[in-house]
Amino acid sequence: MFLRRVILYLFVALICSLVSHPSVQATNLPSYRAVYTLALDKATPQSGLVGAPGSMTIEWQDVCDGWSATQHVTVNLDEVSGNIIETDSRFASWESKDGLIFRFDVRNFRDGSLYEQFNGRATLSSQGGPGRAVYSTPKGKTLDLPKAVVFPSEHLHLLVDAARKEEKILSRIVFDGASEEGMFEINAVIGGLTPVETPNPKLVFSLNTKYWPMRLAFFSMKASVDLPDYETTVHLLENGIARELLLDYGNFKIRGTLDKVEFPPKPSC
Repeated sequence: MFLRRVILYLFVALICSLVSHPSVQATNLPSYRAVYTLALDKATPQSGLVGAPGSMTIEWQDVCDGWSATQHVTVNLDEVSGNIIETDSRFASWESKDGLIFRFDVRNFRDGSLYEQFNGRATLSSQGGPGRAVYSTPKGKTLDLPKAVVFPSEHLHLLVDAARKEEKILSRIVFDGASEEGMFEINAVIGGLTPVETPNPKLVFSLNTKYWPMRLAFFSMKASVDLPDYETTVHLLENGIARELLLDYGNFKIRGTLDKVEFPPKPSC
């Protein structure tokens, strides 16, 4: 679940939040479809893994009254024993442009069988105010959201704003609805703009310029938790596209690399 959740959060929410940011709106950032390659970067003997090939496709669209995002991630976890665990995660969401309403649907498959599903709707009373999440699946599940909680796109809005202001630290509680717990705390360390050292010839010039290196630690909301569940490093380009990420689970790391971006026509609202 952690693999799906980190990728889901960083890319889908990142796209939505950047378009909501005033300085990015001025550049008229279009809807787009991005394809990433996933691969095992490093693994210790304790991980039991020898490979983790996979792919991820993100589609984001401005649908006039909000942002619609879908994501499909597949990863094969190749174990030392020769066993292969096939994982398939699918995510769809809609978030209002004022950041107060969030709808989500998450479905996780293992070896072709659905083993986890969450969907529902969350609302906030106001910016910075409390809210409530009502799940359709699991049926009857509800969560009270504390003050200052934010949805994924609003959090990344704050993260990008902090990067532009050259702030180095940002900590927020985020609700994404993608687990039983529903919420988690993200502590981010933000680096300064850094030139891309090795341009990717498959990508256009705007994807081979400068990026912000960001290190995000994801903490459970459970009491007495001192260490993060997982951490990730992401290279965020100035135009709002994530060029690369590294997911760190301690015993193993998975790298995601941007392969292709397509820009569909902007809808007429």
